[in-house]
Amino acid sequence: MKRKIRVAFVGQPNVGKSSLIFRIAGGDVQIGNWAGITVQKYTATVNYGDYELELIDLPGVYSLSPYSPEERITRDFLIHEKPDVIVNVIETPLLERNLFLTSQLLELEIPTVIALNMWDEFQRSGYTLNLNILQKELNVKAVPVIGKTGWNIDNLLKAIIDTYTQGRKPKYFRFSQLVEEVLQKVWERIKDEPFSSIFPKRWLQIKALEGDEYLAKLLKERFSFDLSKCCKKERHYLSEAFNMPPDEVITEERYKAISRFLKKVLIRTSKGREKSLQDLLDKILLNPYTGIPLFFLVMFLVFKFTFDVSAPLVDWLDNFINGFIGKYTEYLLLKFNAPDWAISLVLNGLIGGIGFFASFIPVLSFMYLALGLLEHSGYFARAAFVADRFMRHLGLTGKAVVPMILGFGCNVPAVLATRTLENSALRKLTALLIPFMSCSARLPVYVLIALAFFPEHPSFVVFGMYLLGVAVAISVAFLLKETMFKKDLLEVPFIIELPPYRFPHLKDLFRSMWTPVWEFVHRAGTVIFFANLGVWILMNLPYGAPPKDTLLGKIATTVQPVFKPAGFGEHWENVAVLIPGFLAKEIVITSYGTILGVEDKSPKPVKVNFWEDFKKQLKGLLNALIRSVEMVVNQFLPGVFETEIPQSGMLEKIKRLFTPASALAFIVFVLLYTPCAATVAVMWQEFGWRFALFSIFLNLTTAWILSVLTYQLGKMFL
Repeated sequence: MKRKIRVAFVGQPNVGKSSLIFRIAGGDVQIGNWAGITVQKYTATVNYGDYELELIDLPGVYSLSPYSPEERITRDFLIHEKPDVIVNVIETPLLERNLFLTSQLLELEIPTVIALNMWDEFQRSGYTLNLNILQKELNVKAVPVIGKTGWNIDNLLKAIIDTYTQGRKPKYFRFSQLVEEVLQKVWERIKDEPFSSIFPKRWLQIKALEGDEYLAKLLKERFSFDLSKCCKKERHYLSEAFNMPPDEVITEERYKAISRFLKKVLIRTSKGREKSLQDLLDKILLNPYTGIPLFFLVMFLVFKFTFDVSAPLVDWLDNFINGFIGKYTEYLLLKFNAPDWAISLVLNGLIGGIGFFASFIPVLSFMYLALGLLEHSGYFARAAFVADRFMRHLGLTGKAVVPMILGFGCNVPAVLATRTLENSALRKLTALLIPFMSCSARLPVYVLIALAFFPEHPSFVVFGMYLLGVAVAISVAFLLKETMFKKDLLEVPFIIELPPYRFPHLKDLFRSMWTPVWEFVHRAGTVIFFANLGVWILMNLPYGAPPKDTLLGKIATTVQPVFKPAGFGEHWENVAVLIPGFLAKEIVITSYGTILGVEDKSPKPVKVNFWEDFKKQLKGLLNALIRSVEMVVNQFLPGVFETEIPQSGMLEKIKRLFTPASALAFIVFVLLYTPCAATVAVMWQEFGWRFALFSIFLNLTTAWILSVLTYQLGKMFL
């Protein structure tokens, strides 16, 4: 029977922990969430020799003094779960900064292996390390690795097993004599307490001296021990000696110890590469006057790339599911004399739901591919740095600007992109603002109304909706920052590293794309499917009834008075189309077609020739792939805001339902009201059902207030 070793991979954000685990496990990684929180958890099991290694990817942290949920998870796991071995993954080109976390891990007395990742970049910079001295000084195994290629992974596994079997405990960094004397006095005060044998000695000394809130609360609850009174004299003495709080003293001592250590192990081999290109790029990208416009240009290209390149595959998927599968399903149902309502349910409710859900997969895939390229190249860290100052005024950090900009393309990947934010409150606030960003699905509604009522200036109306969405998001951010998120947001410092520019590895890009897309399919798909089914029920029952007599029509006429102050509530049809619009905003247009009788509902015979149809589908897939490749090449051609022109018959009928003021109020409501079903699904997945319902309430309330104001003011001028 194989012996099991629990191995915790620990490191700062973006040092390559996940890449190493994927390399070791061959991609066989289990994805879940940490208990009670939506931070992702990656684990893998690997058999190596006589051992079974359980690899646990702990969230990336800068220290074990937590500000964020990720840091709390990592600290709690290491203190309470006590893995058999820690693999401290270090981004070797940023050695000094990474050793700050290492200095804290060594104090936990857990056998440790240091994985010196990105070793090739480190050597190209003109440096190397004396590994013998490093290993002797810290009593650890240190293994150079290259996570993106898998170089030296086998030696890393051997080091893990050797460290475990030898049970070697690491040596910690020692501080100045004065600080060490104070730490010893702290130990004299607590060494006879029952908890002194439970926690690592060095960690306990330092946390007691710092007056760590987490430790104080823990000791109070479990041992009725008042830490604040215990070491008050030592804390005061240290503060007087250094003229700063004890925790800042410890931080300075760590960096001094790291500096002394690096003088022993760091070896300069050459002048290294010229950094003129990187310095030039940083001068441009980190300058607010050039960096911010370039960032918006880059994000514009990201969602232009996403929708242009995914469009052929989305069209093919729609044709394959609704045209090919739907066609043969209808043929079989007709052959077995199924009633009309059953055929409609299966084709439009069930298969249509699958097709609608599947249409998101190409969009998400290319979105995450583009985001992965920007993240792994080192660009996103710089964009976040530049945007941070403005975003601070909204209670956010620079990292939040990325998902918000993505919201202009599609709110679904934008909400999922909030996972990159370092704090739960930041993630929630950003997710609440994203639905105010006008996604591409709302564009056909703007075009329809603009062409019908503002034919001389349709582009100004459409662009105005985008600006209004941004203005509302900023206003809501200020409001929420000062109310429900006030306490949580004040606690969050913004710390970010600027990694060197690098070309991403293809496997890293694929993982950046595959992991979130699979999770979306796995979790959000069910919600979207049943939402589509619910819309079919509302629009078709009682089956065959006129639109006004269906469930949808009855609900619309019931709530119609609520929308009369906004003008468009004078006609029930305008209210009715908003309900299926919850599924996807573009459905507002097709719903008008159904309700106003514009669509051609005449029966069409089903002609079948399976092999011919199948060959057409294969040819269509090939053409879609070719077209997608062509769109990659043609990214700078016009067309990002192209949309289909509605039928002229529909325009004429819609003109009878609005005045110019009520039409403007209607598109304001469409801009701001409830997020679509897919967005609600991912909010539910990420933050829980209560949060998803609150988001719906916030958007509906905001949309109603502003649409009423738009109509009442619009009557005076339009």
